[in-house]
Formats: sequence, C-alpha cells, structure tokens
Amino acid sequence: MRPLSHSSIGMYLECPMKWHFRYVQKVPEKPKHFFSFGKSVHDALEFFYGVKTLPPPSVTELIKYYDDNWITEGYRDPRQESDYKEQGRGILRDYYKKHIETYHIPYFVEYGFNLDVDGVKVTGFVDRIDKVGDDRIAILDYKTGKAFGKDAAVSSEQLTMYQMACEQLLGLKVERLTLYHLPSQTAITSEPHSDSQVKELRGRIVRVHADIKDNLAKLERAEIKHFPTVFTRDPSLPRTSKMSAETVCHWCDFKPLCPAWEHAYRKPGAEAAPAEPDALKDDAKIAKLVDRYGKVHDEVKELEETLEELKAQIVAALKDKGYVRAFGDRYEAAVRSDERWEFGPENRPKVLEAIRSAGFWDRVTGPLAPKVQELMRDGGLPLDLRDRLQRLGKKVESITLRIKKVSEEK
Repeated sequence: MRPLSHSSIGMYLECPMKWHFRYVQKVPEKPKHFFSFGKSVHDALEFFYGVKTLPPPSVTELIKYYDDNWITEGYRDPRQESDYKEQGRGILRDYYKKHIETYHIPYFVEYGFNLDVDGVKVTGFVDRIDKVGDDRIAILDYKTGKAFGKDAAVSSEQLTMYQMACEQLLGLKVERLTLYHLPSQTAITSEPHSDSQVKELRGRIVRVHADIKDNLAKLERAEIKHFPTVFTRDPSLPRTSKMSAETVCHWCDFKPLCPAWEHAYRKPGAEAAPAEPDALKDDAKIAKLVDRYGKVHDEVKELEETLEELKAQIVAALKDKGYVRAFGDRYEAAVRSDERWEFGPENRPKVLEAIRSAGFWDRVTGPLAPKVQELMRDGGLPLDLRDRLQRLGKKVESITLRIKKVSEEK
C-alpha cells in the first residue's frame, strides 16, 4: 500500500470512496486553479531560499523565475489566470521587501521525509526548516489560501506531523511551528506541539491505515462492492471536514463515477427508476427536482468548460509538434484548421461595394459569407481589392477537433 500523507489521510477521513478513486484507481482529478497558484508561489520561494551561498536572488530574478515557471492549469479563463498571476507577483514582491534584510540560508528547503509510524509508512514535504542554535529547529509552512485564525498553528495536525517527522529523522527538537499566510504576509507561530497531540496523531495514522487495509481486503474477497462513501463511512473515525456530506460531494471530481450518485448519472439504456404518480403535485418533490436540475446544469457547464480546456491543450500540443492527429489508448484526436475572413455588419456594405466596383460581383452572387471566403482564397485576386477587403475585415482561425474511439477503425 502506498505511504500515507497529511492530505491523503484527510481525504480518506472525508470520504473513503474518494480516496479509493484517487489513490487506488488513480482516476485523475480536474486541475484546480488554487493548487496551480499555490504551487507556483511555493516553487518561487523554494528558488529564493534554495541558493547554496549568499547573496540571495534579487527581486527581479525572483519574479522572473515565477513568471518562467508559472503553472497554467485549472484557471477558468485567461482573465482569471492573469489576475492570479499578478496577485502572485505582488505577494512575492511584498515578501521580498519584508524579509530581505533578515535573509539567511535555511537548514532545509522542501525537506522530503519518509517516516515509519508503528509500521505505517508516512511521507511528506516541509516547506522550510531553519536552524535555531545548535540543537533546535523552526518549521515553517507557507499558505496561499484563505486567512486563518490566531490558533491555527496550535491546532494544525499538519504541523504536528512535520514536528514528529523532523524530530524523529533529524534528531533535533522543534522550538517553534509557523503557518505563514502569504497574501497578508502574516506569520502565526506556535510552541512545539504537546506529546499528547503527537500521540493522538500517531493513533489516527494507525487507525486509518488499518481501516484502509480492512476495506481493501473486503473488496478483494467481494464482501463489499466498493469502499464506503461519505454517507456510509465509519462514524467512529474522526471527520477532518466540517462540510456536510452533500457539500463534500458537490465539489468532488469523482461524483459521476461514485456508487452513491449512480441514480444521478444513469448510463444510457439502463433501467430507469419508476416514476412516482402525481409527483409534480407535491411541492417538496418539485423543489427537489428543481435543485437536482440546477446541480446537474452546473455540472454540465463545468464539464463543457473542461472539454474546452482539454481541447485547447490538445490543439496547442498538436500545433507545437506539427501533428494533425494523436492517439491515446482508447481514443484518437484529429484536428482541422480553417481560416476565414470576418467582416462586421458595419463593413458589409463597403465590402459589397468594393467587390462590385472591382468587377467581381458575379463571383459572390448568392449567400455572401461562403462566396466571399472563396474570393479571399483566390490567388489571382487583384492586390488592391485584396488590400481593401483585408482592411475591412480580419482573418480568424476555426479549429475543429474530432474525437473517436480507436476501435472504430479496427
């Protein structure tokens, strides 16, 4: 079984079925803009503190590294991406200004650990570790999300795990633990977590590991059809999320695959549930139908946006390679590019007059748009007419991406 981590433990406690999709079936999750943004800023700070000798990188070098290594996945549109990118530049400039006078080379940057907790493998990365004196260290974890309360560092199980790993593997005591909120340049610091916090976390790690092994064994013996869902998870295990089960499901990328939502994503040809007589006369049932329709509508919209994002990525990759077709294991994609000229409504009379006065009217009688396209593609079109038409319109590229199953050609 793969090693556990702070995030994978949290996912399992939130919904075991979600964990199974992510870590056993390895179903890819939809890219999230906040993950891309956070990693872009974290990577820039790793560069900033990753030098072997002084001096540190300049602010110009820091911003250039950030721009050159910017992660683009997951943003809704170019405007959202541009806004976040500029916000990140501001965060890094402010951070540089605040900390350059006290800059020092850390003990570790992005310290990766592999820990054994009572026979359970645990892994993770610590953003930064500073040496304090000869035998103590300070742990710092950067955050780019929402602001957190003044007690966040005291209660952070992630910091407990980092303390446990560093003390056990480095042989040095932790003197302080810090969560650093980058957007507000605020550091929330705590004293070392207590022995009871460490003991509680160790127990939780062992329990989660045992529960995973138990469910994997039951699945192999066909005692269960699937891992427990957020609705049927073991109530004796602690919850890491305060969200309701429905809210957890609403944001889950695996919802269309989940057995708990099979009724909402029934496959074509599957037997539908019998209709309830006079269902629409019941206001409560109407309300449920409306809510369900609204949720499905939002999900369809998200899927359409995902399709457009994937299309853009495939087209860009094919263009970069000079390909017109690519194959996956189950599907193939073929791209076709057509160029055409667009003329705004305000310029159409001028277009027609230019064509008429040049003696080419007979070439465009009939539907205007396709005939003009043929005319613009004609290599023998007089240069003066071509120039007039080009100034009245603009050339646009139409991309068609055709997807079909590979087996269709077999």
